[in-house]
Amino acid sequence: MFVTAVILAAGMSTRFPGNKMVYKVSIGGEQVPLIKYLVNKFLKSGVVDDVVVVVGHDKEAVINAVGDHRVKFVFNPDYRIGMSSSVKVGVSTVMKYSDIVAVHPGDVVFIRTQTIRFLIDYARRLASTTLKFVVIPKYGAKGGHPLIIGRDLLGEVLNISEETRGLKGFLSNVRDYIRYVETNDVGVVADVDTPEDLEKNKHLLTTETP
Repeated sequence: MFVTAVILAAGMSTRFPGNKMVYKVSIGGEQVPLIKYLVNKFLKSGVVDDVVVVVGHDKEAVINAVGDHRVKFVFNPDYRIGMSSSVKVGVSTVMKYSDIVAVHPGDVVFIRTQTIRFLIDYARRLASTTLKFVVIPKYGAKGGHPLIIGRDLLGEVLNISEETRGLKGFLSNVRDYIRYVETNDVGVVADVDTPEDLEKNKHLLTTETP
């Protein structure tokens, strides 16, 4: 089973001063851009074969912030439309060769590496019997990210739009194939829209053993 992580980092960060993807936080005494901090978690997980970052706004800065030759980048020319366009660009790029695709917003940075590992392992077990599934992690009553999609539903993702509520519309259409997975990781639901969000959850910014 070939597993790809598609990380969405094309947005304009309208509620954050500057581009939040390249904003640096202190990790183990080192200043690390948020997008690099997140990408490293997927790379360190050991369960992802491919990491693709969708870029748009300020693309060169985001690519330089990641600074890792193992990561692929794909440009979304329609990034101003909204996240739906980035999801479609990312999924259409990888669907020809991926059996399992984990779609993850670039601002959901607090997820733990071990949570990624747990969720992908769960999806791999599912894939031994079906490739028609969407795995959604939960924290409490709230569903979060990544959305982990089996190959046989990837085509449905290409039908999303902002008008049809993006991924919410997709999930409504495939509700019979959704598998919710309980986690104890608030990082699956906590995102960074504003500097206040980052400050509130800065205790979750940790160094982790691979």
